Amino acid sequence: MTEFETRLDAGDVVHLWQKAPTRDPVSEVRVTRDGADLAMLPGARSDDFTRTVFEAPAAGTYRFAWNEPATSVSLAYAYAPARVTAEGIRLLRTTEANRSSDARYGLHFQPPFGWMNDPNGLCEVDGRTHLFYQHYPHARRWNTMHWGHAVSDNLVDWVHLPVFLEPRPELLADNAMTGGAFSGSAVPQADGSLRVYYTDREDGREPSQEWQITAVSTDLLAAGPSQPIITTRPAIPNFGKDIRDPYVFRGPDGLWKMLVAGADDTAGLVLLYETADPEGVDGWRFVDVLHREPLRRNIPAECPCLIALDGEGEGLYALLFGLIGYRDEATRRRNLSYAIVGRFDGRHFVPILRRELDFGTDCYAIQAFQHASGPVGIAWAANWTDVFKDRDFASAMTLPRRFVWRDGALRMPPVESVRDLRADVAPVSLADGVATPLPQGLGEIELAFSAAGTPFTLDFDHPDHGLSLVYDGMTLELVFDPPGNRVVPRYRTAVTALRQVRVFIDVGLIEVYVDGGLYNATKRIDSDLPIGGVRLAADPATIEAARLFTLRPRGRGLA
Repeated sequence: MTEFETRLDAGDVVHLWQKAPTRDPVSEVRVTRDGADLAMLPGARSDDFTRTVFEAPAAGTYRFAWNEPATSVSLAYAYAPARVTAEGIRLLRTTEANRSSDARYGLHFQPPFGWMNDPNGLCEVDGRTHLFYQHYPHARRWNTMHWGHAVSDNLVDWVHLPVFLEPRPELLADNAMTGGAFSGSAVPQADGSLRVYYTDREDGREPSQEWQITAVSTDLLAAGPSQPIITTRPAIPNFGKDIRDPYVFRGPDGLWKMLVAGADDTAGLVLLYETADPEGVDGWRFVDVLHREPLRRNIPAECPCLIALDGEGEGLYALLFGLIGYRDEATRRRNLSYAIVGRFDGRHFVPILRRELDFGTDCYAIQAFQHASGPVGIAWAANWTDVFKDRDFASAMTLPRRFVWRDGALRMPPVESVRDLRADVAPVSLADGVATPLPQGLGEIELAFSAAGTPFTLDFDHPDHGLSLVYDGMTLELVFDPPGNRVVPRYRTAVTALRQVRVFIDVGLIEVYVDGGLYNATKRIDSDLPIGGVRLAADPATIEAARLFTLRPRGRGLA
């Protein structure tokens, strides 16, 4: 008999995922309260774990028990519905397969269990930011996609909420079927509810393996019944199988717009749909190709996003997308992401400026939303080139970034609230050539030089990865030397007038912001070991500021 025990108050809810070795007979979990039998919770006939929901009828000590191997339980957590957005869920059971490590990502968001990739449904409701994400709860490996969920009041400390969205039961029931609830967006409603849009994928389905789906959540904790809204592919010659990742927003003409992404045989495509339905449900129709990214072979765009800029950028939009499967031959970097700034009248997008999102490439599937402070985006801090189906993969989200149009350029600095992570201690000055220790492997470095284009080297002392940020006055390179014999890309970009650098150091991840986010680099470090210290080499006469701030870990986000 396998079991766990917990104290519950009346009305507390437990989510428990269970399955049997085969679909017949079903699994079952016995519930007792204070030693007395209370209920038998049956599972579903499914190849994968499925959720069972239990609500405590009264306060007491509850025991959940099952017989292995007739029943397996992958995950269980409890929460108080009225307090969960403040307190988070309380983990009751995880397994070795899905348990997240506390060793990594002290600063960056990571899931409390399971696999995570693209951010989804970013939005702000009543001053609180909601982050949804692609999620498989039962292993640290990609599988049938769900949506995880977290909220934050300051964009750096996150509270973990119940799993928000599950794939169709038939996709879980049959291991031969591949798909799930893929990426999408969310639109807050006037009545306090939240309408979400996402891609339902079922490999091999005809005429389209990817449908666009909508659902409404009235409690902001779980999606309600789903409704297909686009089930066909557009009449574009040689259009590929991919049509996914709906990003829905109100256009400048007052109509609801939807971006989805795919490819034809010559380009990655961002497609524009629209509807006059005020609810954003019925009547979606294909308008045109909004952006064509010419490529040598069929490589789809994905995770498209169009965000209105503010301030100096009033009237401009930033179009964001990734290219899955793309390879830059000069540097051997793969799966690159871009931002194109231009004008959008509701039907047509006219480009003005283009930039790569992040030359470190571990900033993928970025999604932007209108925050009270202005347009903000969050990305998956990883890259598909490092993912292997037979290996566990821990990942995080980037720090939230602002989108700022200034002096004719798009900059992506971190949000101002990252300063909340600074510990209440004075910063340490970095002296030329002197090694400076980094307590707990968490820190923020600020560099400023008196003359633009001043060369420097910043070495990071890591036990098993070589890592340096090197600038020669013309090119900035994040030199990365991991263990093993894989071919390593060159993470570099041309920079001729560098003046300022800001680096956030975490266990398993670093982020670099140059000249207020004019250039960005994010690099995942596949190690549980921290960076132990840093060393700056530069002409002392040129250094205006060189400081290391100790950072506190973000809030853990669990009750």
